[in-house]
Amino acid sequence: MGKTIPSSGAGAVRIILKNKEAFKFDLRNKETEGARTSYLFDVFYENAAGTLNIAVEDSEVRLAALNLSLGKVINLNNDANLKKLCRYVLEKVE
Repeated sequence: MGKTIPSSGAGAVRIILKNKEAFKFDLRNKETEGARTSYLFDVFYENAAGTLNIAVEDSEVRLAALNLSLGKVINLNNDANLKKLCRYVLEKVE
């Protein structure tokens, strides 16, 4: 069992990365428009559930947002670790 995420969402991505085996995700939608591919996942981790949106362009994660319904949306601007989590998820799906 992994460590639970605090209700504030603080350090959520770091906690998930350290406990990847407890992080579950299901691809809900994948769309490609030009060079950009967008993914929408339903995600689940211990005490939190939500969505992960990823936009990939030229094999690089350009946009990402993780919403675990904890009061804040985690994106690339407020958590640099999110890119690592996105790469992990995309490796598992492709």
